[in-house]
Amino acid sequence: TLPPRWEGVPSARESLCLPAAAPPSRRGHMWANVNAQSVHQQNAVSLMQVDMLQLGVLQTQMDNLSVQATLIIGFALSMWAGETLMPLLEDDSQLCIWKSWYHLFFASVFFIFVAVCISCCLIIVSIVSYIKQAAQEAALIVSTGAAVAVTRQHLNTLNYYFVVAYASFTLSAVLLIILYVGLPSRLPADTAEHRLSELSGEGESQEGWGSELESIVELFDGTFSITCLDPRNPRDNAVRDSWGAGIAAANTLVILSMSAWGYRKFLFVRQSYKPLQLLSWFVTYQTEQKQKHDAVASLPGNRRSRIDSEVDSTDTSARGGLPTSPK
Repeated sequence: TLPPRWEGVPSARESLCLPAAAPPSRRGHMWANVNAQSVHQQNAVSLMQVDMLQLGVLQTQMDNLSVQATLIIGFALSMWAGETLMPLLEDDSQLCIWKSWYHLFFASVFFIFVAVCISCCLIIVSIVSYIKQAAQEAALIVSTGAAVAVTRQHLNTLNYYFVVAYASFTLSAVLLIILYVGLPSRLPADTAEHRLSELSGEGESQEGWGSELESIVELFDGTFSITCLDPRNPRDNAVRDSWGAGIAAANTLVILSMSAWGYRKFLFVRQSYKPLQLLSWFVTYQTEQKQKHDAVASLPGNRRSRIDSEVDSTDTSARGGLPTSPK
């Protein structure tokens, strides 16, 4: 007991207002919570760094895709250049496309495939240039995992467009070879002979019309052949003009339709990177990935190892929950 003179005087602990020491079990629980939070934060930072690396890999793939599409645009435009088109469009050339229905058919398909190829490549280049900016912004503002997942989905679609463009370019090259060397360079003899009889007329010698229209020649067996059209025949001129207008209209329609489709796809891509839309899609996406993961987990070991690779690596349901937008 304190002496009488010290009664009523507060002790040193009471004057300093020091808290009572916590029990050992409570202190251990507090340190465990602190360590768990620290580990969770370190894992979150590590996952964010991994997602940014994945996003960089996806952007590198898109860069390669854009470069290849640009190269294909240049080669496809060379097919529409004057040196390529001039022999095909001249009505007195051996390579002209107006001489028969199958020449016109192959030429029409050739022009359409070139238009499809150029349109798909332009769509790829335009969308890639936007995705590279939108993905970085979404990763910084919304979520790195969501940005990686939606970018991967768009890259798959762009790869499909590139396959279509590459196939169209290849078919265009094959059709160009067919037009140059695979089709007859002159009309059949009976058709040319019939046209010569129309050209000769009364009082006109064969030397006269033969020198006037050099595309008509007489073969050694006495038959005649013509390289392309007879420019003095109204029917041939009408066929050339009508088919030329049809081919031009078909190519214009293809380019306009592909441009409208590309603009629609661009609007879809832009909408997918908006914060609310992106988070809503990512929650649904993660639910599907979790269902795949649970289905794989219930399979036997051998079959499970083959299917594990099909589950998207952006599934974060097993690595700390859904990413959220920063407050």
